[in-house]
Amino acid sequence: MKLKSVLAALAMLILVPLAVVHGALRASLPKLDRTLIHIGVVAPVTINRDALGVPTIEAANRVDLAYGTGFVHGQDRFFEMDLSRRLAAGELAEVFGDVALEQDRKARIFRFRQVAREALGQASPEQRAVLEAYTRGVNAGLASLHSRPWEYWLLGSAPVKWHPEDSILVSHAMWWDLQYSGLKREIERKEVNAHLGGAECLSGWRCNLQFFYPSQTEWDAPNAADKGADPEKRDPDVSPEVGPTSAAHDGTTIPSPDVLDVRSASASVLTSSRALAPPELTEVHELRDLGIGDWRDTGMSGLKVAPLSPRAESAAGDFLRSDIGSNNWAVAGRLTTTGAALVANDMHLRSRVPAVWYRARLRIAGTATQEALDLNGVTLPGTPLLVAGSNGHIAWGFTNSYGDWYHVKRVACIAVGEKDVQTASGPVPLTVQNEEIRVRGSPSVMLPVMSGPAGVLLEAHPDRRTCWFATWLAQQPSATNMSVISLERVTSVKEALDVAPTLGIPHQNLVVGDQAGHIAWTIAGRVPLDTGDNRTNGTSDWTGPETHPHIMDPKVGRIWTANARATDDPEQEAAIGGNDTLVGADYDLGARVRQIRDDLLAIKGPAAPADMLRIQLDDRAIFLTRWQTLLTGLLDADSVAGHPGRAQFRHLVADWNARASVDSVGYRLVRTYHERTQKVVWDMMVNALQLTAVQPMTVPDQFEPALWQLVTSQPVHMLSARYQSWRQFLLAQVDATMTDLQVDCPDLARCTWGSHKPVSIRHPLSASLPFLASVLDMPTVELPGDHDMPRVQDGPMGASERFAVSPGHEDQGYIHLPGGQSGHPLSPFYKAGFLDWARGTPTPFLPGPSQHRLTLQPE
Repeated sequence: MKLKSVLAALAMLILVPLAVVHGALRASLPKLDRTLIHIGVVAPVTINRDALGVPTIEAANRVDLAYGTGFVHGQDRFFEMDLSRRLAAGELAEVFGDVALEQDRKARIFRFRQVAREALGQASPEQRAVLEAYTRGVNAGLASLHSRPWEYWLLGSAPVKWHPEDSILVSHAMWWDLQYSGLKREIERKEVNAHLGGAECLSGWRCNLQFFYPSQTEWDAPNAADKGADPEKRDPDVSPEVGPTSAAHDGTTIPSPDVLDVRSASASVLTSSRALAPPELTEVHELRDLGIGDWRDTGMSGLKVAPLSPRAESAAGDFLRSDIGSNNWAVAGRLTTTGAALVANDMHLRSRVPAVWYRARLRIAGTATQEALDLNGVTLPGTPLLVAGSNGHIAWGFTNSYGDWYHVKRVACIAVGEKDVQTASGPVPLTVQNEEIRVRGSPSVMLPVMSGPAGVLLEAHPDRRTCWFATWLAQQPSATNMSVISLERVTSVKEALDVAPTLGIPHQNLVVGDQAGHIAWTIAGRVPLDTGDNRTNGTSDWTGPETHPHIMDPKVGRIWTANARATDDPEQEAAIGGNDTLVGADYDLGARVRQIRDDLLAIKGPAAPADMLRIQLDDRAIFLTRWQTLLTGLLDADSVAGHPGRAQFRHLVADWNARASVDSVGYRLVRTYHERTQKVVWDMMVNALQLTAVQPMTVPDQFEPALWQLVTSQPVHMLSARYQSWRQFLLAQVDATMTDLQVDCPDLARCTWGSHKPVSIRHPLSASLPFLASVLDMPTVELPGDHDMPRVQDGPMGASERFAVSPGHEDQGYIHLPGGQSGHPLSPFYKAGFLDWARGTPTPFLPGPSQHRLTLQPE
């Protein structure tokens, strides 16, 4: 009896706290079926949610519609929104303490909160009214919860009210995600240029820099306004091109020994373990201690390099590669089943919980004085606008546009003082603005933000006599605005092209199609007219409709983009990249976009949404096919004799299925070999240029043509003296690849691609609550796909949304998100839709029948 009493007491000690915690968590769940009186609306706003939690928000006017959008965002996603504004403003340490301080320092130098306030002051009266209504709605949605969002209970803090400027900061968080890492890559490119020999061209760039950063490659597949095969004249029995078809471009000419002689470089550099040993880099984010490193990929901020045991793949390939990407394309109405254009979009970001985007249908019924509105697609929590989707007249989607949107300049500094930079020719005065960074649990930190004629002081290395200053269009208040709202009322592609130059967002490839069947590509974002060094410092005017890059209704009847070169027009290229276009504009390699183009051209008969989904899920390994051929030829009878491991490696590679499928062993072997070979070759050249001070350096995505030339033409002067021949080098990489893989795969035959990096999409706080990981995180799954193919998937990096739709025929479209609508783990909508995204099962583009109804009544 006594034992029973003890056990009962223990049970109470356990169950009562759990019940209290559970009750507190449930108190922060939103009520979905009720009527509330709100002074923030002038007419009733109804919010109907379907079985997946997707809201249809109906209002009598655009301001009330913004209020309703803010209300659902505040209910479902406030913590996510809070992290976004704090990331951009450099205010994460106020919540997370010292662990976020370095990240805040990196962001705060751009003073985005001040920029956001100035941008807000430039907003039109309509935009200001919408932002203010959205802000009231967010705060009302937050206040409607009976308890603060559960994340704040865990962190022991309280949410801070939303302000109109915070919505601008959420846009700045996207600028950060999509462009900030480019500043580091531009510094690296200038370092290579400074250390490279040979003649100069193009305003001081070394001509041989084209070898490292080519302006064009054999994989490119840009759109052409007046060229391209007419689909009606295409032979239906001839397969589309599936690989590079042109000879090597001049830009990838191998430098002569007098420019770069790797073989004659100093032995101390060539034999350094950092340069030639198996790569041992991994990503260690300072914010990972709290799990928020999984929340958003922040480019070069907060990253450390730590030596770990050898990994299964070249970790440098994962750590250094630019992961931001996206696909979108459009098919002209004359080639579709409906006669309307068909637009497909999948934006690639590091997936997290909750998902980046929030589905919504935003409707105004329309009256004699109020035009009807029906928007369907994805919104970005923190902003009141539809980001991508359809308004019934046009459909649109985005991919990140790489180009010259920032500029870095080296100043030969000797020391950095309180108000100047010392150089050999004297001091350069600086403007200093002190920023207070509040740190939870510690005293505030004062950060002096230093700016000079060349921009803000980004990095200072007086020991190397180098200070880097930067200007970035994101710092210009007029570069960020809420003009995306203009797309809501656009009824044609032509109107969309007129609006595009005014959109204040991080620069995107905008692909748009209309109900009449027209299609177009353009840059969504403010583009400077100046193509020189002053284009990013705020002194240039912006392009207008006549000077803004665009292509409309090409003869081929299709338009495609995937972060590579989108146009072959020199003037449009100059507008996007300025002088940097001629030495590469930070584009992705064109292999992915080329495969998309060929998939589009291969469609037989009128195109339907199902055809778009097949392309989005295309995991064929076209890019690596020639590497598979190289490997099978390299591993001949002589090279495998007496090497059973090599013999098995060859058998598995020869037997591959030419897809990045979860069960493919051959694909994983070829891909790992390619990544390792690329990294080691790059390091050989970087070390020969004596660039060890700036390592690790990013391997440019467009380095592939140079790499292929080296391994096929095999110039001796470009090979480390450590190897007698290129054949020996290539075989050594086979052996090293097997050694790497054996860490995870003792049995090479079981080394499948799916097991390489299972897709584990995690909540930002689950690392702090491992016992709740199964509740907080999405299910871990193995998925097909990789970087250089339409189905981009590499661990949590993949499609943050996926849809295809024809304007006016939204009932035939589909949409996917890698997670549910709600950020609350006790909500039935928390994981809703994830399995459809993982399996590629179409989810209807339009919300389903209403399951819950909430009404906001005016006072």
